[in-house]
Amino acid sequence: MRVALMAMMLAISTPRQSLPAWAAAVLADKGFASTYARWDKLKPTFLVGDFNGDGGEDVAVFIIRKTTKQQGIAILHAGSTTAIVLGAGKVFGNGGADFEWLDSWKLYAKSANKGASAQSTLALRGDAIFVEKTESASALIYWDGTRYRWRQFGD
Repeated sequence: MRVALMAMMLAISTPRQSLPAWAAAVLADKGFASTYARWDKLKPTFLVGDFNGDGGEDVAVFIIRKTTKQQGIAILHAGSTTAIVLGAGKVFGNGGADFEWLDSWKLYAKSANKGASAQSTLALRGDAIFVEKTESASALIYWDGTRYRWRQFGD
């Protein structure tokens, strides 16, 4: 199943060099920036996709909580002025409150889910984020219409 999932991954053809201006503004907002900072540990340093399936261009950024150094992901939906924080001090799925273990992430396009066996597919509303500890466990982070969910693969 893991091999099939990896085979369905779609690479970002031309990674952006900088965040869209609207996303940079959300991250620079005093309410967010007083608690979190971008953390350029992963490459690419951010992902762009339609994570909530509304047709807009959303952004996922790896972050760190300034006081505790706990790592996580901030997801910014197009048109929103707030970030949804997963990890970085907030427990999320099997990832826990600190995504320090995470060493790889990729965009998992909604279209990649087509053609897989019915047992292994999710009814994705939009694109998802594939996260992993290389040579160990992996998971898919996806929007269910109300909130983000965690789907574990492997350990």
